[in-house]
Amino acid sequence: MTTKYAKSAFRAFLRRNYERFAELQEAQFEKSERELIEIMGDESDAQYPIPTFVLMILIWMFILLFPLILLLDPTYPMTQLSVINLAGYYLPLLATFLTFLVNQRYLVPKCFFRKRYVVFFAGNALILFISLLGREIFYFLIQRKAGEGIVDFFSNYCFSAGAVRGHFSVWTVLVFVIALAFICFVCILISMFMRLIIRAFILREKKRSTLEYELKFLKNQLSPHFLFNTLNNITSLIRIDPDLAETSMTKLSQLIRVMLYQTGDKYISLKEDVGILEKYAELEKLRHDDSFDFKFEYELENPDCQVEPLLMMPLMENAMKHCVNPEGNSFAHIKIVQKGNGLTFVSENSNFPRKAKPNASGLGLSTFKKRLELMYSGRYQYKAGVEGDAYKTELKVELKKDSV
Repeated sequence: MTTKYAKSAFRAFLRRNYERFAELQEAQFEKSERELIEIMGDESDAQYPIPTFVLMILIWMFILLFPLILLLDPTYPMTQLSVINLAGYYLPLLATFLTFLVNQRYLVPKCFFRKRYVVFFAGNALILFISLLGREIFYFLIQRKAGEGIVDFFSNYCFSAGAVRGHFSVWTVLVFVIALAFICFVCILISMFMRLIIRAFILREKKRSTLEYELKFLKNQLSPHFLFNTLNNITSLIRIDPDLAETSMTKLSQLIRVMLYQTGDKYISLKEDVGILEKYAELEKLRHDDSFDFKFEYELENPDCQVEPLLMMPLMENAMKHCVNPEGNSFAHIKIVQKGNGLTFVSENSNFPRKAKPNASGLGLSTFKKRLELMYSGRYQYKAGVEGDAYKTELKVELKKDSV
Protein backbone atom coordinates (compact mmCIF):
# COMPACT_ATOMS: atom_id res chain seq x y z
CA MET A 1 0.00 0.00 0.00
CA THR A 2 2.83 2.36 0.84
CA THR A 3 4.53 1.72 -2.53
CA LYS A 4 1.29 2.30 -4.46
CA TYR A 5 0.63 5.51 -2.53
CA ALA A 6 4.16 6.74 -3.23
CA LYS A 7 3.78 6.01 -6.96
CA SER A 8 0.42 7.75 -7.18
CA ALA A 9 1.75 10.76 -5.25
CA PHE A 10 4.78 10.96 -7.56
CA ARG A 11 2.57 10.80 -10.67
CA ALA A 12 0.28 13.49 -9.25
CA PHE A 13 3.31 15.67 -8.60
CA LEU A 14 4.47 15.22 -12.20
CA ARG A 15 1.00 16.03 -13.55
CA ARG A 16 0.80 19.23 -11.49
CA ASN A 17 4.22 20.41 -12.62
CA TYR A 18 4.15 19.01 -16.17
CA GLU A 19 3.91 22.37 -17.93
CA ARG A 20 6.59 23.91 -15.74
CA PHE A 21 9.00 21.03 -16.35
CA ALA A 22 8.20 21.12 -20.09
CA GLU A 23 9.02 24.85 -20.23
CA LEU A 24 12.27 24.32 -18.32
CA GLN A 25 13.22 21.46 -20.63
CA GLU A 26 12.45 23.49 -23.76
CA ALA A 27 14.41 26.45 -22.40
CA GLN A 28 17.39 24.17 -21.76
CA PHE A 29 17.10 22.70 -25.27
CA GLU A 30 17.06 26.17 -26.80
CA LYS A 31 20.01 27.30 -24.68
CA SER A 32 22.03 24.22 -25.64
CA GLU A 33 21.03 24.70 -29.26
CA ARG A 34 22.23 28.31 -29.25
CA GLU A 35 25.52 27.25 -27.67
CA LEU A 36 25.98 24.51 -30.28
CA ILE A 37 25.20 26.94 -33.10
CA GLU A 38 27.75 29.36 -31.67
CA ILE A 39 30.35 26.60 -31.44
CA MET A 40 29.59 25.21 -34.90
CA GLY A 41 29.66 28.71 -36.35
CA ASP A 42 33.37 29.06 -35.54
CA GLU A 43 34.92 27.42 -38.59
CA SER A 44 38.41 28.63 -37.74
CA ASP A 45 38.98 25.78 -35.28
CA ALA A 46 40.25 22.51 -36.66
CA GLN A 47 37.79 19.66 -36.50
CA TYR A 48 38.90 16.48 -34.74
CA PRO A 49 36.82 13.40 -33.87
CA ILE A 50 36.53 13.13 -30.07
CA PRO A 51 35.03 9.90 -28.61
CA THR A 52 32.52 10.50 -25.81
CA PHE A 53 34.47 8.40 -23.32
CA VAL A 54 37.27 11.00 -23.44
CA LEU A 55 34.94 13.49 -21.74
CA MET A 56 34.13 10.97 -19.02
CA ILE A 57 37.84 10.35 -18.46
CA LEU A 58 38.49 14.09 -18.09
CA ILE A 59 35.62 14.46 -15.62
CA TRP A 60 36.81 11.58 -13.46
CA MET A 61 40.40 12.78 -13.64
CA PHE A 62 39.21 16.06 -12.15
CA ILE A 63 37.31 14.22 -9.38
CA LEU A 64 40.30 12.02 -8.58
CA LEU A 65 42.87 14.81 -8.68
CA PHE A 66 40.80 17.39 -6.82
CA PRO A 67 41.93 16.25 -3.29
CA LEU A 68 45.53 16.93 -4.28
CA ILE A 69 44.66 20.64 -4.14
CA LEU A 70 45.10 20.21 -0.38
CA LEU A 71 48.82 19.97 -1.05
CA LEU A 72 48.76 23.59 -2.23
CA ASP A 73 47.21 24.77 1.07
CA PRO A 74 50.07 25.95 3.31
CA THR A 75 47.92 25.51 6.44
CA TYR A 76 47.40 21.79 5.76
CA PRO A 77 49.58 19.70 8.14
CA MET A 78 51.96 17.78 5.89
CA THR A 79 52.54 15.25 8.65
CA GLN A 80 49.01 13.94 8.08
CA LEU A 81 49.72 13.36 4.41
CA SER A 82 50.91 9.83 3.72
CA VAL A 83 50.52 7.08 1.19
CA ILE A 84 48.18 5.24 3.54
CA ASN A 85 45.95 8.28 3.98
CA LEU A 86 45.81 8.91 0.23
CA ALA A 87 45.13 5.22 -0.43
CA GLY A 88 42.39 5.25 2.22
CA TYR A 89 40.71 8.03 0.26
CA TYR A 90 41.36 6.99 -3.33
CA LEU A 91 40.61 3.26 -3.10
CA PRO A 92 36.94 3.74 -1.99
CA LEU A 93 36.59 6.50 -4.59
CA LEU A 94 38.04 4.26 -7.28
CA ALA A 95 35.75 1.40 -6.20
CA THR A 96 32.77 3.77 -6.39
CA PHE A 97 33.84 4.88 -9.86
CA LEU A 98 34.16 1.30 -11.14
CA THR A 99 30.83 0.31 -9.58
CA PHE A 100 29.12 3.29 -11.16
CA LEU A 101 30.76 2.65 -14.54
CA VAL A 102 29.82 -1.04 -14.67
CA ASN A 103 26.20 -0.29 -13.68
CA GLN A 104 25.84 2.72 -15.96
CA ARG A 105 27.36 1.09 -19.03
CA TYR A 106 26.22 -2.51 -18.69
CA LEU A 107 24.13 -3.75 -15.78
CA VAL A 108 21.42 -1.03 -15.78
CA PRO A 109 20.81 -0.60 -19.56
CA LYS A 110 21.40 -4.21 -20.61
CA CYS A 111 20.07 -6.07 -17.60
CA PHE A 112 17.75 -3.94 -15.45
CA PHE A 113 15.81 -2.25 -18.27
CA ARG A 114 15.61 -5.53 -20.19
CA LYS A 115 14.15 -7.20 -17.09
CA ARG A 116 17.12 -9.53 -16.62
CA TYR A 117 16.96 -8.96 -12.89
CA VAL A 118 18.83 -12.15 -11.91
CA VAL A 119 21.88 -11.09 -13.91
CA PHE A 120 21.56 -7.54 -12.56
CA PHE A 121 21.55 -8.60 -8.89
CA ALA A 122 24.20 -11.30 -9.48
CA GLY A 123 26.47 -8.73 -11.12
CA ASN A 124 26.09 -6.29 -8.24
CA ALA A 125 26.60 -9.09 -5.73
CA LEU A 126 29.90 -9.89 -7.47
CA ILE A 127 30.85 -6.20 -7.34
CA LEU A 128 30.03 -6.16 -3.59
CA PHE A 129 32.20 -9.23 -2.98
CA ILE A 130 35.13 -7.80 -4.99
CA SER A 131 34.86 -4.46 -3.15
CA LEU A 132 34.88 -6.12 0.27
CA LEU A 133 37.77 -8.38 -0.77
CA GLY A 134 39.74 -5.36 -1.97
CA ARG A 135 39.09 -3.66 1.37
CA GLU A 136 40.39 -6.76 3.19
CA ILE A 137 43.55 -6.89 1.10
CA PHE A 138 44.20 -3.18 1.66
CA TYR A 139 43.83 -3.37 5.44
CA PHE A 140 45.88 -6.58 5.60
CA LEU A 141 48.74 -4.93 3.72
CA ILE A 142 48.88 -1.94 6.06
CA GLN A 143 48.33 -3.96 9.29
CA ARG A 144 50.15 -7.22 8.63
CA LYS A 145 53.03 -8.26 10.84
CA ALA A 146 56.41 -9.48 9.73
CA GLY A 147 56.26 -12.98 8.34
CA GLU A 148 52.52 -12.94 7.55
CA GLY A 149 51.76 -13.94 3.98
CA ILE A 150 48.91 -14.97 1.73
CA VAL A 151 48.19 -18.10 3.77
CA ASP A 152 47.69 -16.00 6.90
CA PHE A 153 45.46 -13.63 4.97
CA PHE A 154 42.98 -16.35 3.96
CA SER A 155 43.25 -18.42 7.15
CA ASN A 156 43.24 -15.79 9.89
CA TYR A 157 42.40 -12.37 8.43
CA CYS A 158 40.07 -12.30 5.40
CA PHE A 159 36.47 -11.51 6.47
CA SER A 160 37.28 -12.17 10.13
CA ALA A 161 34.58 -10.62 12.29
CA GLY A 162 36.20 -8.97 15.28
CA ALA A 163 38.44 -11.87 16.26
CA VAL A 164 41.50 -10.52 14.49
CA ARG A 165 42.28 -6.81 14.96
CA GLY A 166 38.58 -5.88 14.76
CA HIS A 167 38.65 -4.78 11.12
CA PHE A 168 35.46 -6.49 9.89
CA SER A 169 31.87 -6.69 11.13
CA VAL A 170 28.26 -6.96 10.02
CA TRP A 171 28.11 -3.17 9.90
CA THR A 172 30.91 -3.18 7.34
CA VAL A 173 28.84 -5.33 5.00
CA LEU A 174 25.74 -3.26 5.70
CA VAL A 175 27.52 0.01 4.83
CA PHE A 176 28.80 -1.47 1.56
CA VAL A 177 25.33 -2.79 0.70
CA ILE A 178 23.75 0.61 1.36
CA ALA A 179 26.44 2.36 -0.73
CA LEU A 180 25.98 -0.14 -3.58
CA ALA A 181 22.18 0.22 -3.47
CA PHE A 182 22.51 4.00 -3.59
CA ILE A 183 24.86 3.82 -6.60
CA CYS A 184 22.45 1.47 -8.41
CA PHE A 185 19.53 3.76 -7.63
CA VAL A 186 21.41 6.79 -8.99
CA CYS A 187 22.42 4.87 -12.13
CA ILE A 188 18.81 3.83 -12.74
CA LEU A 189 17.59 7.41 -12.30
CA ILE A 190 20.29 8.74 -14.64
CA SER A 191 19.41 6.17 -17.30
CA MET A 192 15.68 6.89 -16.96
CA PHE A 193 16.18 10.65 -17.16
CA MET A 194 18.59 10.33 -20.09
CA ARG A 195 16.07 8.20 -21.97
CA LEU A 196 13.31 10.71 -21.30
CA ILE A 197 15.51 13.65 -22.34
CA ILE A 198 16.68 11.92 -25.53
CA ARG A 199 13.10 10.88 -26.35
CA ALA A 200 11.87 14.45 -25.78
CA PHE A 201 14.68 15.81 -27.96
CA ILE A 202 13.92 13.37 -30.79
CA LEU A 203 10.19 14.16 -30.63
CA ARG A 204 11.05 17.88 -30.64
CA GLU A 205 13.24 17.48 -33.73
CA LYS A 206 10.57 15.38 -35.47
CA LYS A 207 7.98 18.05 -34.73
CA ARG A 208 10.32 20.77 -35.97
CA SER A 209 11.05 18.83 -39.18
CA THR A 210 7.32 18.33 -39.75
CA LEU A 211 6.63 22.03 -39.18
CA GLU A 212 9.45 23.09 -41.50
CA TYR A 213 8.20 20.74 -44.20
CA GLU A 214 4.62 21.97 -43.83
CA LEU A 215 5.71 25.61 -43.80
CA LYS A 216 7.75 25.09 -46.93
CA PHE A 217 4.78 23.41 -48.57
CA LEU A 218 2.45 26.23 -47.56
CA LYS A 219 4.87 28.89 -48.76
CA ASN A 220 5.21 27.12 -52.09
CA GLN A 221 1.42 27.10 -52.31
CA LEU A 222 1.18 30.81 -51.59
CA SER A 223 3.29 32.09 -54.49
CA PRO A 224 1.36 30.19 -57.23
CA HIS A 225 -1.89 31.34 -55.64
CA PHE A 226 -0.78 34.97 -55.81
CA LEU A 227 0.46 34.57 -59.40
CA PHE A 228 -2.79 32.88 -60.43
CA ASN A 229 -4.87 35.84 -59.19
CA THR A 230 -2.56 38.43 -60.76
CA LEU A 231 -2.46 36.68 -64.14
CA ASN A 232 -6.25 36.55 -64.14
CA ASN A 233 -6.32 40.31 -63.62
CA ILE A 234 -3.88 40.90 -66.49
CA THR A 235 -5.82 38.54 -68.75
CA SER A 236 -8.95 40.60 -68.19
CA LEU A 237 -7.06 43.74 -69.24
CA ILE A 238 -5.75 42.38 -72.55
CA ARG A 239 -8.98 43.02 -74.47
CA ILE A 240 -9.91 46.21 -72.64
CA ASP A 241 -6.56 48.00 -72.57
CA PRO A 242 -3.62 46.17 -74.21
CA ASP A 243 -1.15 48.92 -73.26
CA LEU A 244 -2.17 48.72 -69.60
CA ALA A 245 -1.94 44.91 -69.77
CA GLU A 246 1.60 45.21 -71.15
CA THR A 247 2.57 47.63 -68.38
CA SER A 248 1.05 45.29 -65.82
CA MET A 249 3.00 42.33 -67.22
CA THR A 250 6.26 44.32 -66.95
CA LYS A 251 5.52 45.20 -63.34
CA LEU A 252 4.57 41.60 -62.64
CA SER A 253 7.88 40.35 -64.04
CA GLN A 254 9.69 42.81 -61.77
CA LEU A 255 7.69 41.62 -58.79
CA ILE A 256 8.35 37.96 -59.62
CA ARG A 257 12.07 38.68 -59.85
CA VAL A 258 11.99 40.26 -56.39
CA MET A 259 9.97 37.38 -54.93
CA LEU A 260 12.28 34.74 -56.38
CA TYR A 261 15.39 36.31 -54.88
CA GLN A 262 13.96 37.56 -51.58
CA THR A 263 11.44 34.95 -50.43
CA GLY A 264 13.55 31.82 -50.84
CA ASP A 265 14.94 32.12 -47.33
CA LYS A 266 13.12 31.19 -44.16
CA TYR A 267 13.14 34.82 -43.00
CA ILE A 268 13.63 38.16 -44.72
CA SER A 269 13.91 41.69 -43.37
CA LEU A 270 10.68 43.56 -42.71
CA LYS A 271 11.61 46.37 -45.11
CA GLU A 272 12.02 43.81 -47.92
CA ASP A 273 8.65 42.23 -47.14
CA VAL A 274 6.97 45.65 -47.03
CA GLY A 275 8.67 46.48 -50.35
CA ILE A 276 7.07 43.41 -51.94
CA LEU A 277 3.65 44.49 -50.66
CA GLU A 278 4.23 47.97 -52.02
CA LYS A 279 5.15 46.65 -55.49
CA TYR A 280 2.10 44.42 -55.42
CA ALA A 281 -0.10 47.42 -54.54
CA GLU A 282 1.32 49.36 -57.50
CA LEU A 283 0.45 46.45 -59.76
CA GLU A 284 -3.09 46.20 -58.40
CA LYS A 285 -3.71 49.94 -58.73
CA LEU A 286 -3.36 49.66 -62.51
CA ARG A 287 -6.77 48.06 -62.82
CA HIS A 288 -8.49 50.81 -60.82
CA ASP A 289 -9.60 54.21 -62.09
CA ASP A 290 -8.53 57.57 -60.71
CA SER A 291 -11.33 57.60 -58.14
CA PHE A 292 -9.75 54.71 -56.27
CA ASP A 293 -8.71 55.91 -52.80
CA PHE A 294 -5.59 53.99 -51.81
CA LYS A 295 -3.29 54.60 -48.84
CA PHE A 296 -0.26 52.54 -47.93
CA GLU A 297 1.54 53.66 -44.77
CA TYR A 298 4.18 52.01 -42.63
CA GLU A 299 6.16 52.87 -39.52
CA LEU A 300 9.13 50.58 -38.91
CA GLU A 301 11.18 51.08 -35.75
CA ASN A 302 13.64 48.40 -36.91
CA PRO A 303 13.36 47.83 -40.67
CA ASP A 304 15.96 45.04 -40.51
CA CYS A 305 14.00 42.78 -38.13
CA GLN A 306 13.27 39.33 -39.54
CA VAL A 307 9.80 38.10 -40.54
CA GLU A 308 8.33 35.18 -42.43
CA PRO A 309 8.22 36.07 -46.18
CA LEU A 310 4.81 37.05 -47.61
CA LEU A 311 3.09 36.59 -44.26
CA MET A 312 0.86 39.64 -44.80
CA MET A 313 0.35 39.11 -48.54
CA PRO A 314 -3.03 37.27 -48.26
CA LEU A 315 -4.48 40.16 -46.22
CA MET A 316 -3.16 42.62 -48.78
CA GLU A 317 -4.69 40.58 -51.61
CA ASN A 318 -8.09 40.38 -49.94
CA ALA A 319 -8.15 44.11 -49.27
CA MET A 320 -7.32 44.92 -52.90
CA LYS A 321 -9.58 42.25 -54.40
CA HIS A 322 -12.78 42.77 -52.41
CA CYS A 323 -12.77 46.57 -52.35
CA VAL A 324 -13.80 47.06 -55.99
CA ASN A 325 -17.09 48.89 -56.34
CA PRO A 326 -18.44 48.90 -59.94
CA GLU A 327 -20.09 52.23 -59.23
CA GLY A 328 -16.93 53.88 -57.90
CA ASN A 329 -15.94 55.15 -54.43
CA SER A 330 -13.64 52.19 -53.84
CA PHE A 331 -10.96 52.53 -51.21
CA ALA A 332 -8.28 50.50 -49.46
CA HIS A 333 -6.22 51.80 -46.56
CA ILE A 334 -3.23 49.77 -45.37
CA LYS A 335 -1.05 50.52 -42.36
CA ILE A 336 1.89 48.50 -41.02
CA VAL A 337 3.50 49.38 -37.68
CA GLN A 338 6.51 47.68 -36.10
CA LYS A 339 7.57 48.70 -32.61
CA GLY A 340 9.75 46.64 -30.32
CA ASN A 341 8.92 43.01 -30.95
CA GLY A 342 5.34 43.81 -32.02
CA LEU A 343 4.18 43.90 -35.64
CA THR A 344 0.69 45.20 -36.53
CA PHE A 345 -1.04 45.07 -39.91
CA VAL A 346 -4.34 46.95 -40.28
CA SER A 347 -6.35 47.09 -43.50
CA GLU A 348 -9.67 48.82 -44.09
CA ASN A 349 -11.38 48.63 -47.46
CA SER A 350 -14.75 49.23 -49.07
CA ASN A 351 -16.86 46.13 -48.62
CA PHE A 352 -17.85 44.69 -51.98
CA PRO A 353 -16.94 41.04 -51.74
CA ARG A 354 -17.15 38.90 -54.83
CA LYS A 355 -19.58 36.04 -54.99
CA ALA A 356 -17.83 32.83 -54.12
CA LYS A 357 -17.62 30.25 -56.87
CA PRO A 358 -18.97 26.75 -56.12
CA ASN A 359 -15.51 25.17 -56.34
CA ALA A 360 -13.59 28.02 -54.68
CA SER A 361 -11.18 26.77 -52.03
CA GLY A 362 -10.11 30.01 -50.34
CA LEU A 363 -6.53 28.79 -50.58
CA GLY A 364 -4.88 32.12 -49.75
CA LEU A 365 -6.68 32.78 -46.49
CA SER A 366 -6.58 29.15 -45.30
CA THR A 367 -2.85 29.03 -46.01
CA PHE A 368 -2.41 32.31 -44.16
CA LYS A 369 -4.15 30.95 -41.04
CA LYS A 370 -2.13 27.73 -41.10
CA ARG A 371 1.13 29.64 -41.36
CA LEU A 372 0.10 31.89 -38.48
CA GLU A 373 -0.67 28.92 -36.25
CA LEU A 374 2.55 27.12 -37.17
CA MET A 375 4.93 30.07 -36.92
CA TYR A 376 3.37 32.24 -34.23
CA SER A 377 1.20 29.91 -32.17
CA GLY A 378 0.12 31.74 -29.01
CA ARG A 379 1.90 34.90 -30.16
CA TYR A 380 -0.61 36.46 -32.55
CA GLN A 381 -4.06 38.04 -32.65
CA TYR A 382 -6.12 38.06 -35.82
CA LYS A 383 -9.58 39.47 -36.31
CA ALA A 384 -11.57 40.47 -39.38
CA GLY A 385 -15.13 41.58 -39.98
CA VAL A 386 -17.50 44.14 -41.42
CA GLU A 387 -17.73 47.52 -39.66
CA GLY A 388 -20.42 49.64 -41.31
CA ASP A 389 -19.68 49.86 -45.03
CA ALA A 390 -16.06 48.81 -44.59
CA TYR A 391 -14.28 45.51 -44.05
CA LYS A 392 -11.52 45.76 -41.45
CA THR A 393 -8.69 43.33 -40.80
CA GLU A 394 -6.21 43.54 -37.96
CA LEU A 395 -3.23 41.29 -37.34
CA LYS A 396 -0.88 41.61 -34.37
CA VAL A 397 2.21 39.39 -34.22
CA GLU A 398 4.77 39.08 -31.45
CA LEU A 399 8.12 38.59 -33.15
CA LYS A 400 10.92 36.60 -31.53
CA LYS A 401 13.30 38.82 -29.59
CA ASP A 402 16.36 37.46 -31.42
CA SER A 403 14.82 38.47 -34.77
CA VAL A 404 14.19 42.11 -33.77
